[in-house]
Amino acid sequence: MIAPMKVALLAGFVSLSLLAAAAPSTETLEDALKRATLDYAERLKKAADELNRTRARVMQEKTPLLQEMRAAEDRIISAESGSSRLTTSHEEAATEKRKLQKEIDALRKSTTYISTLAHEGLSALRDGLAPGETQLVGEKIQALERAMENASSGSTAPAAVDIAEFLLAHVQQSTGGYTASGSATIADGNAVTKGTFAFVGPETYFRSEQGGHAGTVRPRQGAIYPVSYSVEGWTPAEAQALFARQATMIPADSSHGKALRLRQTRGSVLEHVEKGGVVAYLILAIGAVSLLMILQKIRDLSRLAVDSRAAVQPFLSLVTGGMRNEAESSLGTLQASTRELFEEGLRHANEPKAILEERLQAVLLGQRLHFERRLPLLAVIATAAPLMGLLGTVVGMVKTFALITVFGTGNAGKLSSGISEVLVATEIGLAVAIPTLVAHGFLAHRIHKNLAMLERHALEFVTAVEVSKTRSNRVNVKKALIS
Repeated sequence: MIAPMKVALLAGFVSLSLLAAAAPSTETLEDALKRATLDYAERLKKAADELNRTRARVMQEKTPLLQEMRAAEDRIISAESGSSRLTTSHEEAATEKRKLQKEIDALRKSTTYISTLAHEGLSALRDGLAPGETQLVGEKIQALERAMENASSGSTAPAAVDIAEFLLAHVQQSTGGYTASGSATIADGNAVTKGTFAFVGPETYFRSEQGGHAGTVRPRQGAIYPVSYSVEGWTPAEAQALFARQATMIPADSSHGKALRLRQTRGSVLEHVEKGGVVAYLILAIGAVSLLMILQKIRDLSRLAVDSRAAVQPFLSLVTGGMRNEAESSLGTLQASTRELFEEGLRHANEPKAILEERLQAVLLGQRLHFERRLPLLAVIATAAPLMGLLGTVVGMVKTFALITVFGTGNAGKLSSGISEVLVATEIGLAVAIPTLVAHGFLAHRIHKNLAMLERHALEFVTAVEVSKTRSNRVNVKKALIS
């Protein structure tokens, strides 16, 4: 406000100077000063009034502005307080969100774990169902598995709870055993019979509706209905008491059905051979031929009876002594093969040594050809039978791989036929080859031994004839000298 006053004073002095300059020369300076003073005072008053009015207006305008400024400051303070509260709330919300996220992750892991346990428990129950229980709970298990598979990753809890309740109910039902209606196949037959199952721990029993059959139950590979086997020594009264839920004696298989399955796998000899396929029958055919030849060779070997050296020595002594007639008479005590050799030798005893040896060698060759016949065929059979078993192995493996191509490796029942053909063909081939090989070795050894003995007898006979001729010549020489 001081600056406007200075401007007003300066303007007054300027005006006063101008008036003084413009006034007539007759007006004195004093009059001019008075008039200027009055004029200045009037203007100063106007200026003061204007200043007061301006101040009043300023004061009037300043009050609302101050109020608005205070209100704005209050709003700013309130906004800053709200912002602080929002920041704090945001941080608290972020902390709560992280906490909730951790809880959600933990719940998700727990839910996944529970779902996994439920699925594994259901699978274990399905795999461990007693024979006949599939008819009772099979559809329920499949429905629960479908519900678990169709549920999304975040909504498996209801399906897991249903599975847990089902497993708990099944365990409670199985505790102490229970009975239920169903159907089974009686052993040694293919007819499906309705009746009642009794589930007692690991064992399952079945009783037909008519009451004519009661026995233990075992599953059958690839079949819908299990098989019921009669139990020896289990009376109908005891069976009736069991199915009436009364105290009684029940049979239990400590092998859990393995003994029954083992008995089923054995079967008859014909069933065992049928597992080997066509190759097994061919091996048995050559085995029958081998058996016939072995029997024939045993008969031939009995005919190839050769006397020992001690039994032949009296005959050779007679030949050495030149007593041909006595030697011919003693042939009746010798075996057929030895007698045939010596008869041929006596017929040609007077011929030269070379001719006599050829005659005896001809007899030995005839004996060898007769008694060694079919021995090579036995050797061929002993060699061919394992090879045929190997052929059956290859055929069975080809069949097995074909089944694997169609059914995969998970179905052992489908693969058992090919594997059985592999093993049975090899087994039968070895069963034919080993006895044939042993028989061939035994027969060949005995025949060669007897033929060697005959050759020795032939050499000794030739020697005896030569000694007899030498003695006869000496006697003739002495007689000639004496005469």
